[in-house]
Amino acid sequence: MSNFLMLLLAAAGSSSLCACSANAPVTQPSIRPAIVVHRPKGEEGDFVICKDGQVLVFTTAHPKTCS
Repeated sequence: MSNFLMLLLAAAGSSSLCACSANAPVTQPSIRPAIVVHRPKGEEGDFVICKDGQVLVFTTAHPKTCS
């Protein structure tokens, strides 16, 4: 048991000699990018998803169908 305590004390004392903690770069808090959604200008639109996976986007005044 005393050997285990001596090992813990030795490990705690040698942690200050580690070069990685002394030269660690200072990190700034991460800035998360924001997602901004703008309402499109112009005509209202709609879309259709075809059976083959194709997506058709069109204005409401000129509807399209899958062919």
